[in-house]
This record gives sequence, structure tokens and C-alpha cells, in this order.
Amino acid sequence: MGRHSWSLASGEPRPAGKRRRLITPDIPFDLVHVGKCGGTSAAAELHGHGFRFEHVHLRRPGYGADRRYVVLVRDPVARFVSAFNWRRHLIAEGSLAVPEDPVGRLRHEAERSLLACFADVGSFAEGLVPNPNYDVSPMVTMMQVIGHVPQGFAWYLDGLLRRIEPGQLLGVVAMERFAADIERLFGFTPVTRRNAHAGSVAEPLSPLALANLARVLAPDYETLAELAAIARRAGRPMSVEYSPAS
Repeated sequence: MGRHSWSLASGEPRPAGKRRRLITPDIPFDLVHVGKCGGTSAAAELHGHGFRFEHVHLRRPGYGADRRYVVLVRDPVARFVSAFNWRRHLIAEGSLAVPEDPVGRLRHEAERSLLACFADVGSFAEGLVPNPNYDVSPMVTMMQVIGHVPQGFAWYLDGLLRRIEPGQLLGVVAMERFAADIERLFGFTPVTRRNAHAGSVAEPLSPLALANLARVLAPDYETLAELAAIARRAGRPMSVEYSPAS
């Protein structure tokens, strides 16, 4: 399906109004906000409707046997593209403050310099081809300095998924079915859209770029497959299932 592949799962929610909400405002939970998955919009909507949750962002979720979780997801390639373009947008408009500490300044300059080397996300992805002289591609290593890009689903969720019981997973909100999933889980239709920008739309990726991203993001696809299996066992299947583009 174009530059990434996702499909509606068999558990696709019925139209709004045919179900009661699955999560009520008196149930506390951790909202696991992987970057560029609609988390800012989701948090604003949930706060506005009186839900109680801990917003877990830019850190891994903690585990507790009495804790419950809602996870925000998106196709990993689409998330990668959005994160890359978002950081380019912030760099271009100069809205990223230069950190005061030496290490922060060095990282900021490294990110700015790396992003300036590529015309767009497609050219960056095409450059991820492994160098036969290295076990790990230097480009994949350098990618770690780009904000949000390396902190994907495996980074956020692998430790949690090894411990969580199915009943602790209250639900999963897919970016591709954002409004329908919010309606199904929480019983209201969201209206806000935060952190969107013109640079978030990318031209179709080349076969080489897609192949490179499928390889680099394989751990994220595997993590989402495990999350989908837990959601099915919990009786709250994901509305979208993901696989790398072939």
C-alpha cells in the first residue's frame, strides 16, 4: 500500500453510537505516547473529557501489576517519515532552542548538520544502505541524534510487553483510525489536531528507501505484532495491523 502497509483488522470498530465506551473516566491508566502517533491530540482530548492518566512520553513506561495501559500506534514507516520531517521543520524555522550544556549543544549541532545533508526523507532513507565494511551502517548510528526518530515502538514497549498481562492493556489507538478508536474506547469523537505541519506530507518513497526502512524498522514491526497478539488475548483487538511494504 504505497510507502507503507497497514490493514484494518477483523476487530474493526462498528460505527459510533453502536457501542458503549470501554474505558470510563474513573479508570486511571498510563497513556503511552510514542512520538508522532497523535499523542498530543489524544492527551488534550482526554484531559478535556475528564479522564485520569499518566502521560508517558520521551521515556519508557514503568511497570506495575496494578497499572493499566493505553498505547498509541502508527505504521512505523509513516511514523519515521513524520518524525524526520517534523525535526527538519523545527530546525528550518529555528524553533529548537540550543541547549546550554556542552553535550546538549553538541547533539543539537550534530542533528542540524545531519538533517542539512539530505534534501528530503527519501534521500535519507536511501542512504541507509549498509556499508559492507561495517557490521552496523554508519547512517543508522548517526540516525540516533535525530529527535523522536530512533525512539520507536521497540524502544518504548519491549520491556513492558515482556511483563504485561493482557488484562492490563485497556486498548490501542491507531493513528490511521484515530477518531474511530477514540470513539470506541472512550465514547467521544475527537476534534483537535495538534502538531501538524505542511512538512509532514512526503512524496512516495522509492523501492530502495522502503526496503531500507523495512530492514531498519523490523524491530518496531515485531513489537507491534506482539502488541496485537496481547490485544487479541485481552479481547480488545487493534483496529489496524501493520506489516512492512513488500
